[in-house]
Amino acid sequence: MDFLDFVYQTARVRYPKGYLNSPDAVRVDDPVLLQQLMAVLTMDGEMPILLHIGEQIFDYHSYLKMAGGMGHTDKSLYLLIDALTPPIGNVRIRHADIIVISLNTQTYNVVMEVNFIERLGGNVLKITFPREVIVRTEKRKSVRVNIDSAWNIVLEVAVGRKEAFKPRLENVSYGGFYFKAQNHHPKLASGDQHTVHFIWPSMKIETRVNTTLIETCSKNGDPFFRARFTFEIYDKSMQQIESLVASAQSMHLQRRKALFGYWELNLEKKGH
Repeated sequence: MDFLDFVYQTARVRYPKGYLNSPDAVRVDDPVLLQQLMAVLTMDGEMPILLHIGEQIFDYHSYLKMAGGMGHTDKSLYLLIDALTPPIGNVRIRHADIIVISLNTQTYNVVMEVNFIERLGGNVLKITFPREVIVRTEKRKSVRVNIDSAWNIVLEVAVGRKEAFKPRLENVSYGGFYFKAQNHHPKLASGDQHTVHFIWPSMKIETRVNTTLIETCSKNGDPFFRARFTFEIYDKSMQQIESLVASAQSMHLQRRKALFGYWELNLEKKGH
């Protein structure tokens, strides 16, 4: 059991019938658990999030990271997020009465309300630390998994018949992947179709798959792209992608279990 499992099951005792008319939802408002939870959720660097601002009908994309470390008073705690996509959100968030952040792990959906504090530089927004979070079981079939560069997963994108380049794989799911390209890269556009080569030597995973580019964006001046897999049948390449996603999830789980053991030991000592 990882730390988020522990948090959910602990809160489940308080809310056996659910919360806010949702039978699988629980409320977490303990300050210590919230600090530990945020540390675990953002321990891999940056956590992809969706933001719903006020009464708008669509969401914005960003990344969440922890700030104001453990042991600080509640008032000193805050969170940082990257500039929003689309960029108009960076203007609208300043005047929003309600900002709702939603993020997904392999098994849970976590939702919290925050407020805008200030903009730090050109690409970072400072927001309040949540007083509570709502945790629900995650029902999406395609879970997005962040990729650690230390895992040495090689991604090679073919452009045309002779040209190819090696961007950095940021995250992957059963449906597609997100990558960062070098500033000098071949011309890419939404709708382009490419053959992509994945190699993860330590896991003995190697496969080529057909993909379609579905999104291009810029983050801190760097080019990022999102693509989806275009499998026509359940074949060996699809099995290899499933193995890649499952192996990445397992790597994160092992890391979180180690951290959970540390938090659990501290909680037992404090009699929390």
